[in-house]
Amino acid sequence: MNPKRKIIIFSIIFGIVNLALICFLIFPLIKGIKKNSQDLVGAKKELSLFQAKVGGIEQATKSYEKVKSDLDKIDKLFVDPEVPIDLIKFWEKTAKEAGLTIEISPVSLKKSEADPWNSIGFSLILNGSFPDFLKFLEKIENSSYLIEVQGLTVKDVRLDLTAKVYTK
Repeated sequence: MNPKRKIIIFSIIFGIVNLALICFLIFPLIKGIKKNSQDLVGAKKELSLFQAKVGGIEQATKSYEKVKSDLDKIDKLFVDPEVPIDLIKFWEKTAKEAGLTIEISPVSLKKSEADPWNSIGFSLILNGSFPDFLKFLEKIENSSYLIEVQGLTVKDVRLDLTAKVYTK
């Protein structure tokens, strides 16, 4: 075999080996790297979305903490319809402080479609002087309960008051 032929055969074998390496080793590595880089990009997108959601949750938590005291105050405006004991105690204490005697009884009120909240009705009969009635009315008006006076009748030293109290 002459040297020129040896070089050609060696070149052909070297070329085939190089093609085999490129086809079976380098292309799969490049495809794997491409797939891994796409997976990395997808994971980064998911991470950024997750971080945005976490940021939103943290912001909502901070906002909730800011308004929590206001929400608690609003919740105290409404009376528990099953057990309105705190309201009744408040009325009794307020009447006593104003120098009035009080009788409290539940009453049925017409339910209106325009009412924004549920409610229960009470009839309050107070005995005492007119200035004491005014003190009592001022205190319940400025109280922490959401009360709507439905009717008010004053005769001599007696006040009949019908109240609508909004409930939870």
